[in-house]
Amino acid sequence: MKDRGVRLAAGLVTAVVVGSCAAPSLTVNVNAPAGTNQGRPLYMLIRTVSKTSMTEGYADVAAKVISPDDSVLQTVVIYPSRTKQVKIPLPPEQAVAVSFLFTTPNGAWQALLDVPVPKTVDIELQESRIRTDLQKSLSAQDSAPAPVGPPKAPEAPKAPEPPVTLASPK
Repeated sequence: MKDRGVRLAAGLVTAVVVGSCAAPSLTVNVNAPAGTNQGRPLYMLIRTVSKTSMTEGYADVAAKVISPDDSVLQTVVIYPSRTKQVKIPLPPEQAVAVSFLFTTPNGAWQALLDVPVPKTVDIELQESRIRTDLQKSLSAQDSAPAPVGPPKAPEAPKAPEPPVTLASPK
């Protein structure tokens, strides 16, 4: 009887330890205003990337929706006028790309998240692109908030001061 109790206690301890070492995950929060993708739904594709796959073109990435390969972690339909939150488990130590397949992309259509991948990413969509000020739209949960306000203009270079000459009174 004691042996069974010891095994049960050991099993509970193991479950707690394994549960506390949960696999890393990424939460993607997407804000899609009414005019996103001309009011039509679009795909969001979340995948792992390497240095060679980061140069893939739009058509190559779009093909992964129909025929996903091992790099695809999740495919989600995004509807304009809505927000969407997706939480996915991540493989350890791999960069991730969050791609948006607009009908007619015009500018940035994917965000690359290097290792260490943040726990949370906020992405705001525009009509045919994602926001390009990634420092503000991609925020790690534990990072400090981005400074608020307009950027400071660089200071103009200062001209050297003319030499001072002392004239004697006449």
